Amino acid sequence: MFMIKTKAFKQMTLWVFLAFLALTFSSAKRNTYRKRPLPLTSIHIIDRNGFAETISNKDRLNQYQQTDFLSSQPYQKVLRIYARDSKGNVRSVVTTYHANGNPKQFLQILNGRANGCYYEWHENGSISLSTKVIGGVADVTPSAERSWIFDGSSYAWDEDENLIGEIFYNQGSLEGISTHYHSCGQVWKQIPYKKNQIEGVCEIYKTNGEILQQINYVQGQKHGPSFRYWDNKNLASQEEYCKGKLENGQYFDQQGNSLAEVKQGTGFRAVFGKDYIKEIQEYREGILEGEVKVFTACGNLKRVYHVKNQIKHGEEVDYYDSINPQTIQPKLAFYWYEGKIQGHVRTWYSNGVQESQKEMANNAKHGVSTAWYQDGNLMMIEEYDNDKLIKGDYFRKGERAPASQVITGKGTATIFDAEGHFVQKINYVNGKPDF
Repeated sequence: MFMIKTKAFKQMTLWVFLAFLALTFSSAKRNTYRKRPLPLTSIHIIDRNGFAETISNKDRLNQYQQTDFLSSQPYQKVLRIYARDSKGNVRSVVTTYHANGNPKQFLQILNGRANGCYYEWHENGSISLSTKVIGGVADVTPSAERSWIFDGSSYAWDEDENLIGEIFYNQGSLEGISTHYHSCGQVWKQIPYKKNQIEGVCEIYKTNGEILQQINYVQGQKHGPSFRYWDNKNLASQEEYCKGKLENGQYFDQQGNSLAEVKQGTGFRAVFGKDYIKEIQEYREGILEGEVKVFTACGNLKRVYHVKNQIKHGEEVDYYDSINPQTIQPKLAFYWYEGKIQGHVRTWYSNGVQESQKEMANNAKHGVSTAWYQDGNLMMIEEYDNDKLIKGDYFRKGERAPASQVITGKGTATIFDAEGHFVQKINYVNGKPDF
């Protein structure tokens, strides 16, 4: 019942807003006849072919004075600049369009700065975003958008006109409760903000309306109790944080059995997917430090890696997905050093035969690289210097003499698949492929 009421309320909110939006635009059009609109002083148009034109001739500008630029247009972008108003302000409007001609973005500009309403539309013509901007670069490029200062209420919708977000700003800072919705209409997240930081209890809900998580924040950091639930009756985890650091935590499966525990900042923390254990993370002194095990939805081990100083450091191993969780087969193994791949990188076929081994330094091939066919025969052996191929020998399956070679960075690499079938030849010049 709660979900139905929530969805009905959201739909009502959407239609009220859309009616207001339509009224705003229609009122603007009506006012055109009641009060003479400010004349255009120039208009800058970029068409779909990228051709740009600036028009300042009065006779030509008159042709665009009554044009509805929120209808389908054959342009990429249009910037309209109007004459000064009675207060000496210069107002402008920039509009962009999707490839099908439907409007994409609309931004109001005051005295050369972003100031006023900003709207976005999906390609199908439905409203995507509505917000208010009170400062920033007067353009709609990604870099310009990053400079904008938002104020008041912002709303977002999906392509089916379902409300998916309500976010509130106070002169550029997030303020109040931001609400995100599932596409079905049910509340997904409610996040309280104060001066741009999360402050209070953040709540996350399932699509059926049941509570999933409750997390306490103080000044943008986790602080205090945090809970996650399998359902209304079964607890998945209970944690206690202090200024962003995990002090204590208990983690349970759906039957209530203990999975992991953190005491006084040290131990193992369980991270959950929708209905399974996603990761087991090692914690030291309240932060993620050490081994991380990643599992599939079926409970099989998928990956093991290590973290030090908040970045990957140490060995990482990926495993083949297996029907029998007791039998794990490595697929890929390599080493991280302070966030960069360093040392040997090895791969295996699903039958356990080694597929390849190469040496890496600072994320680049450096040293000997070797590959084998699935039956164990040598496929190729190469030598690299900082990602440049210096020399290489390439063998047909079962043959000792190379089918092709690269010498001092020049030659041909003949590539075969795991069974020995020819794939392609790649010519090299100065250690790089010559395409």
